[in-house]
Amino acid sequence: MTKIINSLLVFLLCLGFVSCQEDEEVIDPSASVPVIKFAFDELQADMNKVDNLPVVAVVQSEAGLVQVDMKILTKDETIEYKTVNEFFNEKTYNLAEKLNYSEDYLAFIVSATDKLERVTIDTLGLSVTGVVGVPEIKFEPEEIVYDELIGGPMPETHFTVLSDAGLKSLEMYLVTEEAQVPYGFPIDFSNDEKEYSFTEQVLYKEGDKGFKVKVTDVYGQTKIETMPVKYLTPAPPVVTLETEMIIADKDEVKAIGMQIKSQRGIKDIKIYRIEDGEEVLVNTIERDDSPASMKIAPEVTLTDATSGLKIVVTDVVDKSTEVFVETIVNMLYVPEIFIGSHPLANIAHDNYPGVFAMLSLKDMKTYSVDYALESSANASNVDLKFYCFGGSAVPRLYSIDGGSGTKSNEFKGSDGKSVMDMDVQNATRLLKLPGFDFDNATSASITRDIKASNITSTNVNPFEIGDVIAFKTAESSSVGGGRIGIIKILAITPPRELSSNNPTVRVATVSIKFPKE
Repeated sequence: MTKIINSLLVFLLCLGFVSCQEDEEVIDPSASVPVIKFAFDELQADMNKVDNLPVVAVVQSEAGLVQVDMKILTKDETIEYKTVNEFFNEKTYNLAEKLNYSEDYLAFIVSATDKLERVTIDTLGLSVTGVVGVPEIKFEPEEIVYDELIGGPMPETHFTVLSDAGLKSLEMYLVTEEAQVPYGFPIDFSNDEKEYSFTEQVLYKEGDKGFKVKVTDVYGQTKIETMPVKYLTPAPPVVTLETEMIIADKDEVKAIGMQIKSQRGIKDIKIYRIEDGEEVLVNTIERDDSPASMKIAPEVTLTDATSGLKIVVTDVVDKSTEVFVETIVNMLYVPEIFIGSHPLANIAHDNYPGVFAMLSLKDMKTYSVDYALESSANASNVDLKFYCFGGSAVPRLYSIDGGSGTKSNEFKGSDGKSVMDMDVQNATRLLKLPGFDFDNATSASITRDIKASNITSTNVNPFEIGDVIAFKTAESSSVGGGRIGIIKILAITPPRELSSNNPTVRVATVSIKFPKE
């Protein structure tokens, strides 16, 4: 019994084993061999581009694919590229490989093996363009040097451009000290020319620094080269004047001493008077012998409308040098006077010894209140007073007369007396002149352009640095009555320079032009 049971168990186990086995795959031996179809007959690639096409193929097998092998054939070897042995659909495999192309690649080889162990091999030819270099620019000569002293024709500018890839465009520029400017027109190449040559006599001039060429090839690669240009020009004439300012009476003849040097030789000297902004030619000196140096003192008649002289020296190649001489004709001119504010009316500040608050237009200096109180003659010798108001130290210019209305009571002497106690209080009158050209003002322009009838105020309140103020002297003034001049405010000292706790302690710096009678 036991033997029978054991036999049944073995039988049942065998049945179970047989039932668990899969059916064996039956492959038709007449199925066709694998087929490989490439998308292109030949694939062209360019290593200078980033968007080359991939290798694309379809591998089909009726029997079913077991393995697809890919290889790359080069000039020297065969590279094992890739093997695929797992397929989503063993009947069809879509191949798409983006290669990192190399210049020596010749072909892409695909080998397909099916389940009947049959092998199909097909090859796709590869044509690969290797990396090309950027264009080359060669100048001959590599530098142009032109010396005006030597002269002669300008050397020709010659350059050659070479490109393995082919030329697309070319631009040329003239490089100067300040910028670069296009030379000619850009050139566009339509046939991918490999070479371009340029030869031309570029007429360089003073200030030119180079000739630049920019070339672009068909791949967009750019090359820029600049040929240095040295344009040597001798220095223009050097003119050294014996004086920077000429002071003269009306219609006085003055000798203008000067030393002139020129590397190329002096051709002529021209002297102009500047009158009301206009240039009047008054003297021309011509030299046919073209000396390298001259020391001369030509004479010029100066008028009361002359604000300056312009001397123009020209050499034999028409290089010129201009120099100017300031002139003061028929005027008293003081470039700088210091005037103290009312706290300095009688005692000068340590940093400005001898500087007080009242200005004498006769002596062109300041005086103390004690000086003015000494006599009528002294009192008539002061014409204006400087005052600063309040914590902001607002600057004001006052006449001597006017009493407390012009703050006379605050300009005090040592004994308690003030300007109000002076025997003579000059009635100087004032007028601010907005926009008036002090620097170029002449005796003639001051007399012509400033009307005495307009100068009527006892004060200028306030004034600022840069202001120009006209004055008309009082009949009692020691400088003479009814005379007109101008003052320019150059500066007002900051309080820290005077180290004072009183902000109204200030010093004004002024310049004065005062036509003579």
